[in-house]
Amino acid sequence: MTHIDIDPRIKSIGELIEDLRSGKYYLPSFQRRWEWNADKIKDFIDSILRRYPIGVIILWEPSRDDVDPFSKPLVGDETENTQERYYILDGQQRLTALLLMFNNWRIKRQSEEIVETPISYNPANGKLYKGRRGVDLSTILRAFNLFDPEAQDEIRKDYPSYIDKLRMLAQKITTYRIPIYIILTSDEDENISKDMAEAFIRVNKYGVRIRNIELMLSYLGGGVGGEFVSRIRYIHNKLENEVGLELEPLLRFLFSNFGLKQTQISKVEHFKKSVNTIKEKMSEAPEIFRKSEEALNVLVKFLKSLGITDLGILPSQIALLPILKFFYIGGISDLNNLNNSEIKNIESWFVLASFNGYYSSSPDTKLEKDLETILNSSSFPFKELKKNMESKRAKTTISYDDLKKGLNTNVLKKSGRNYLFLLYLLLVKNNADDWTGRPIKECNMRDLDKHHIFPKDYLRENKNFETDEDEEKEVNCIGNITFINRLINIEIGDTPPIEYLPKYFNELEKHFIPDNEYLWTIDNYESFLEKRLELIYYAGKKYFKEIFSYLNIQLFNFCNPFSVQITSFGVKITSALTSCSSIK
Repeated sequence: MTHIDIDPRIKSIGELIEDLRSGKYYLPSFQRRWEWNADKIKDFIDSILRRYPIGVIILWEPSRDDVDPFSKPLVGDETENTQERYYILDGQQRLTALLLMFNNWRIKRQSEEIVETPISYNPANGKLYKGRRGVDLSTILRAFNLFDPEAQDEIRKDYPSYIDKLRMLAQKITTYRIPIYIILTSDEDENISKDMAEAFIRVNKYGVRIRNIELMLSYLGGGVGGEFVSRIRYIHNKLENEVGLELEPLLRFLFSNFGLKQTQISKVEHFKKSVNTIKEKMSEAPEIFRKSEEALNVLVKFLKSLGITDLGILPSQIALLPILKFFYIGGISDLNNLNNSEIKNIESWFVLASFNGYYSSSPDTKLEKDLETILNSSSFPFKELKKNMESKRAKTTISYDDLKKGLNTNVLKKSGRNYLFLLYLLLVKNNADDWTGRPIKECNMRDLDKHHIFPKDYLRENKNFETDEDEEKEVNCIGNITFINRLINIEIGDTPPIEYLPKYFNELEKHFIPDNEYLWTIDNYESFLEKRLELIYYAGKKYFKEIFSYLNIQLFNFCNPFSVQITSFGVKITSALTSCSSIK
């Protein structure tokens, strides 16, 4: 029986930063990837400066350092220090943000490099900004906390009259105190990872529920051998760095190729039997791994053909599994082995299952049935997979009403990611560029920003929202978001759309943005959102007609005399004072 105790502490940010650089802090396998952006970091810093609570940091200190073979250091490479190791159960995003602040907005995590847009401080008005619109906050902290000579010289040269104010700002940040809870364990048994994963779930309301599948690794290490786990770890590290592949879909895929059913993979009571099944197939392991890696490589090519270079945009990565299995069973080594019709079927099913969250409940039974269907098919069984959905009473289409719910959803949160995912794919299909002339399909997704067409600060200052929740949903809804170049997004800042959109007029149609200036004013924000939603819907109907349900939308009203036209290029809003018709 594992003994668990709690050690509460309080550390200032200055003390914590020194500690974080020691190499003792690790991310357990069930932790999420880095997900924050410049907006989140800016709000985080603002909370610190205003002395608002930013939550607690929860760490786990086990008695040994080998309890999680898939853990990785918070910063830097693997450390040889085994005397003291802390696994971060809650606080990864905040701790990473602090490291970025003190390290010129760039850190390395094993082979992954995390780079974020700088946050600057304007000493004249006391405001924080994204980009370099004042003094780089990292320069301030490095000058007055880390005593970096170059940063000090920069402050003295460029901001001599604000030195005292900037010093006080740095002090205000570094003296901010954060509560830290350390969970201490000893004599860890095979259930310890499960206990800590459960702790992670309970303290992190935005966390993804941890399934037992990750916990099976601790059984594999002892039952099958460390070399087997090392091979899986190598594959995962490679694909996590390349496209952000999570551990769960990879393990589900690999274990299924060794003959395990999904229920055997995810249920603790089957672990010992499952390990024995894998041991019986160890002679076939080299070929299974070879075919599995081949299928994974084709999957990466398929995703990149959709402009997806970071799987963080997917509502769930579980929907990748049937596609992977199809590539594996069919021995597909290249997308050119498939005809256009088959690729289209894979795309349509992928969009449908992802948007409707098909595997969000009872994933084991649904996956097992779908994998069996694929196993018995010579081509991708799009129709049969839809029948499987119907048998589970799941939706097999995407309707206009489904999309309309996205006008009352914060698509930047995980709960609204299905809308963001669909929007991004439609932009790619519509040949949208990043507003510098480069198609977003060719961009690394990390170089793109989620741009608010009506800027957040502009809406907050000029529009009245009944509640904070209403504001969050209406500002971050599907109708107000698109993807553009990060530097262009920073340059636009909080400029009203009526002022900046004319500069990008040629890009609007591809981004489903109504080109009539009447809709670019704050008084017509709701009308803008509705018209843009129509454009997005008809793009979905154009590019994924097999899964979008048909709907007539009345296109004329006396308040907003505009009509929607389907063009050879896409969909367009134009003046329609004399027209009153529905698109068919």
